[in-house]
Amino acid sequence: MPQVFGCTELGYAMEQGRVILHRQEKITQKNQKTLSRDSVMTASSKLTTLNLLSRVLELEFGELYLQHFGLFADSKARNLEPSAVLLDAQHRFAARLVELLGMTDSGADILVVGDTLLPLARELAEAGRSILWIGSAKLLVTGGDVPTSFRHVGEDFVAYAPAASTDVLVHEGSIRYLDQMAILSKSRDVLGESGRLILFGEFLHDDSQIEYSALPNFTSFDQLSRRLGFVPLETLDLSSSAMKTLEQVRPLIDSHGQKLVEEGVCAQVDLADMELEFRKMQEEYASGRRGFRLLSLQRDLSSANEWANVEFGDIQSFEPREVAELFEESFKVGFDEDLWNWKYGQGDGKCVVARLGKQSHIVAHYGGAPRKIIYFGEESMAIQPCDVMVHPSIRKQYGKGSLFFEVAATFLEREIGNTVSHLLGFGFPNQKTMNISKRLGLYEKTDDFVEIVYGKADTSTEQTRYCLVEYNPQDLGSRSDLDQLWESMKVDYEKGIVGVRDADYIAHRYISHPFSKANQYRCVFLRENARVKPIAFAVLKDHAGGKLIMDLICPVALMKNAITILNQQLSGAGGGSELRLWLTSSGVDKALTGDAIVNELGIEIPCNSWNPGPSAELLDGAWWLTAGDMDFI
Repeated sequence: MPQVFGCTELGYAMEQGRVILHRQEKITQKNQKTLSRDSVMTASSKLTTLNLLSRVLELEFGELYLQHFGLFADSKARNLEPSAVLLDAQHRFAARLVELLGMTDSGADILVVGDTLLPLARELAEAGRSILWIGSAKLLVTGGDVPTSFRHVGEDFVAYAPAASTDVLVHEGSIRYLDQMAILSKSRDVLGESGRLILFGEFLHDDSQIEYSALPNFTSFDQLSRRLGFVPLETLDLSSSAMKTLEQVRPLIDSHGQKLVEEGVCAQVDLADMELEFRKMQEEYASGRRGFRLLSLQRDLSSANEWANVEFGDIQSFEPREVAELFEESFKVGFDEDLWNWKYGQGDGKCVVARLGKQSHIVAHYGGAPRKIIYFGEESMAIQPCDVMVHPSIRKQYGKGSLFFEVAATFLEREIGNTVSHLLGFGFPNQKTMNISKRLGLYEKTDDFVEIVYGKADTSTEQTRYCLVEYNPQDLGSRSDLDQLWESMKVDYEKGIVGVRDADYIAHRYISHPFSKANQYRCVFLRENARVKPIAFAVLKDHAGGKLIMDLICPVALMKNAITILNQQLSGAGGGSELRLWLTSSGVDKALTGDAIVNELGIEIPCNSWNPGPSAELLDGAWWLTAGDMDFI
């Protein structure tokens, strides 16, 4: 069998005859989730790493075929040279895969997916097994004669359209957490009703700390696979062998680093970066955060729930009009495609949808609108679950076997928690949805959403030196004033959580919002005169015969005064009988003035309790939310 090398999460995979690197996306800011949670390498930096890895492997081994962790047995490795130890371990891992396949019928069709598994596919075909392979066609050009029982059937696994079901599927690792649903769904499609999936790769074993990882969470992977009708036959934790593999790989960079620099393959800084990557990986293995597993799963519909054959998809799997009927049946209001595109297109919205069949209508949707936040003084990301709907025709019940639960749990696993793209979830669910979600263990309560009614102000004491100045989003000076107000406001929330309210956010939330076409939002500064710096920024909307404060941006110490001035200005201008503010109940003391009254709205603010993340106790009363934080008014 040809030489093998490498480690899956630094993701060595051959693409068009070259090695590419799927580098883990990193978070570096004080162990908190930052706005770079979804950051990716630039094309130029990927190319540098490509050249670096390709040349390292060529210098050490002369030729590169595939990459995966080895399977080490210390008793056999003690008397071998270091490079021989690595190759011996990788041969042993490949042999373990063959052993797993040996449990299948000799006439079974085997689909092998991945460039790194081409040598294994060839070996099996030469042994007379019926092999289908998905991978780069260019690898076949210099690979020698192709056995008659070997067929190349495509280069993209998810796009593969099988003519018939496959008995066994072997899939290489390096799966990103957001790819789990697509890969498991496609695996289910290509396998027969009792087909087997053999998969190996790196997983996140410990998600108890707030630190982003591109690795698939093993617990979430296990839950999703069962949700899709797979049951585990064998699970091997090979993390210790992965650690040993890294020990063997790391010296290769030291051995050949200077040569690489001399050849101009990469700059010295790239070598340092790669060394940091390896060190981080080793630390994560040593701490138990990261692990390596070999899994054997089988389709077993007899033990699955009634939704095991449902087709799940993400935001890229449908056009907006496809959810219109579901939306209108669920909420009894017309579907606004402009609002949908604003939320999910311009706003980079996320979702999980479900269909009863590949060509059938969408019958369930669980969406989310991402939001930049300040989390106890640190930049982070949250997401507001929204547009949660299940078609009334199949809304039979809401237990843990329901389609609502399947879709909601899948969304939360993908989008919210310590190690995924959004640290927190928050929202404004109706009471029925909140009660069901709490009962199912999906949500917990963190606060209530209430209303302060200020009534008509006494203009006899109006502070006439203040005025309202309309906000001009095209004026750089106005944008700068708004950003300065936001900077002065956010320091007051170092012990709490608040959504970012800078000029970019205001432009998206109000200026670009479809409702702005009907002039539903009025954005104003409160200034002593037109030339001085503003003391506050407010967004107003007509509501119940008066005005609703959608947003108020100013230091907490000035908030009550700003509301009083705002109320006086509006009352004096005949702006309506009442001024209102919707906000989280924990923030009432910051905004309650004079004889204003507080009304319950019957809305509870939830947090995610399905995935590991900040606890409800920590988040209790920590949010500052106003009407502007809602996505639909």
